[in-house]
Amino acid sequence: MKKILFLLLATLITITINQSCKKDEPESDIPTETLITNRWIYENMALYYLWNTQMTSGIDYMKEADPEAYFYKLLYDEKDKWSYITDDYPKLAAELNGVPETMGYYPAFYQTPDNKVFIVVCYVYPNSPAAEAGLERGDLIISIDNTPLDTANYYTKYSGQSYTVQLGTIVNHTLTPTGVSFSMTARIVQADPSIYHTVLDVNGTKIGYLVYVEFIPGNNDAYLQEMDNIFNEFISAGVSDLIVDLRYNPGGAVDAAIHLASEIVPLTIASNSGLMIRLQYNADLQYYLVANNFNSYLYYNFYPAAGNLNLNRVYILTTGRSASASELVIAGLDPYMEVVQIGTPTYGKYVGSWVIPDDKNKWAMMPIVSKFINNNGFTDFEDGLTPDHVVEDNLFSALPFGNVNDPMIARAIELATGKSMPTPKSGALPSGLFKPIIPEKMFQNKSLIIPEVKVLK
Repeated sequence: MKKILFLLLATLITITINQSCKKDEPESDIPTETLITNRWIYENMALYYLWNTQMTSGIDYMKEADPEAYFYKLLYDEKDKWSYITDDYPKLAAELNGVPETMGYYPAFYQTPDNKVFIVVCYVYPNSPAAEAGLERGDLIISIDNTPLDTANYYTKYSGQSYTVQLGTIVNHTLTPTGVSFSMTARIVQADPSIYHTVLDVNGTKIGYLVYVEFIPGNNDAYLQEMDNIFNEFISAGVSDLIVDLRYNPGGAVDAAIHLASEIVPLTIASNSGLMIRLQYNADLQYYLVANNFNSYLYYNFYPAAGNLNLNRVYILTTGRSASASELVIAGLDPYMEVVQIGTPTYGKYVGSWVIPDDKNKWAMMPIVSKFINNNGFTDFEDGLTPDHVVEDNLFSALPFGNVNDPMIARAIELATGKSMPTPKSGALPSGLFKPIIPEKMFQNKSLIIPEVKVLK
C-alpha cells in the first residue's frame, strides 16, 4: 500500500537545481518521455536521498539519453553501493511481494585460481523449478548450457530464464564434471521465506530452528501469518531455545523484520511497544518528518506478535551474505535480550530504501533514504556485525538444514544445552583455495525496505 507523503519541493530541495526546465533553455534532442523520467529521478533523489548533498553535480538531465545510467551517475559512490532503479516496476513488485519469476535456487559464487567461476547452491525453494529438477543444497554448478562460467559471464548466465546446468565436484582441488545436468525454466514461485523449520530434541532440550531467507510479508501478510504458525508450533512443542538461521538472508521489508523480532523479544518489551529502531534521513527530510510528527517514518516498535516465544536469549546464524534487515533484527533485539551471533561477520548494511514508482508504474527506484539506529544508539557498522562465536560456513561440506552435525547448529546446541556435540568433520578444501564473489547486484533490491511513498506534484 502506498503511503502519500506531502512534501513541498520549494521548501525541501536545498540543492541548487540548475537542471530545471527553463523557457530560455535550448530544446533537447532527448525524447520528452526520457526527459520526464530524468526529471522525476532528480527531483526524488534531491528530496529523499540520504546523501542528497553529495550527489554528483554538473550532470544535465536534458542531455542524458538513458535514465538508468543517469540515476547511477548521481549516486554518492563513496558510500552508496545499493541504490537501485528499474524500468520494470511490475517485476520488482512481484519480487518484493514474494512471487518472483525465478528458478528457485540461491547461489554462492566462487572464483578459482585460474579465474573460472562456479556456483554452490545454498538453498532451493520448495515447489520451484530447481526443486523439481532435482537441484539440492550443496550442489556445485560448473557450467550453464555447457558454457564454463567465468568472471565476465557468470551473473548473466545465472540470471537467464531457461537453461541447463552441469554439475561438478572437486577432485584434488580441481573442478571435475560429474555428468549430471538439470534443465530449468523460470516461472512464478510462491517464495515463502520460511523455507525450513523443525524442533530439535537434544537430550530433552527442545530447540526451535527456523531457516529464514528473505524478509517478505507476502500478499496480505500471508508469509507473516505462516511465521506465526511456525512459532506457535514451537510454543506447542515446548521449546526453550531458538536458532534463527539467517546465513543467506540479504534483507527485505522492515515490516517483516519487525514481525520476526516481535516473535522473539521478551513479551514485556513487545507488550509495551519497546523501541526497536529509529530511522535517520537527510537533514531537510528529517526536519520535515519530525516537525510534522510523521512518527511512522521515524520509529519502529515491537508488538505482541501472535507466536511470541517470550525468550531471553536467541541464537542467530550469520555469514557475509546476512545483510540489511537481518542485521536490523540482530541490532534491534540486542538492547533487550541476549543475542548470540554464531558464524562469520555480516555484510554491513545499516541503511534503508523507499520504493518510489513513477506515475506510469513503469519505472521504480529504490534510493537509500535512511540509516537505522537501535535503542542504544548503535549504527554505522560498515564492517558488519561481529559474531560472538566464529564458525565458518563451509558450503563445500553443506549438510541439510536442521542437521545437528552442521558446525553452526552444533555450536548453538552446545551453548543452549551446555553439552558438547560430536566434532563436525571439517571441509576437505584448504582455507582460501576458492575466493567467494558476492555481487552487489544481489543486494541492491534487498535493501531494508520502508513502505512505499509517492511525491505529489
